[in-house]
Amino acid sequence: MTNNINITSNPAPKASAKPQKYLFDGFSDLLIRMHYALEEEEWADDTCWDIACDQSVSEVEKAWCFVERKAEDLIAVQPLSENDLILHRIAGLVKRAVSTDNIVTLCATHAKALECLSHASQGLAPAVRDLAEEAESCLDQLFEHALESEGTPDSILPLAA
Repeated sequence: MTNNINITSNPAPKASAKPQKYLFDGFSDLLIRMHYALEEEEWADDTCWDIACDQSVSEVEKAWCFVERKAEDLIAVQPLSENDLILHRIAGLVKRAVSTDNIVTLCATHAKALECLSHASQGLAPAVRDLAEEAESCLDQLFEHALESEGTPDSILPLAA
């Protein structure tokens, strides 16, 4: 009697079948998570909820952790088109932005997102361009919130300057 053992491995979850669909839908989910995390952070700041409840891991930190995980999932998918590539790059910038504790890095990440958008092909699908612009807007909000929270350092110039 012989034992047949088959070992299979799935290098990527369902994403390998349709990367374009996965990247678009996943990026939409990433934006929803970013908006949620920004709202959680604003609400926590306004109400001082985490301080009052003396929580060790706040809801805000959990929300940003989910954003980082979703961005990592999107980075793992290989882009196949220009539309995929811009979403892939912006997802990488989102991961970098939410995993840093340095305001200068956050500023550089936002500037890089603006650069990616300005260099993106005019042939991008309108829905993809809208998603990328919305992600840049979220990065801008994150940067502004960090400036408000940390105080405005002298070495940081406003991005509009």
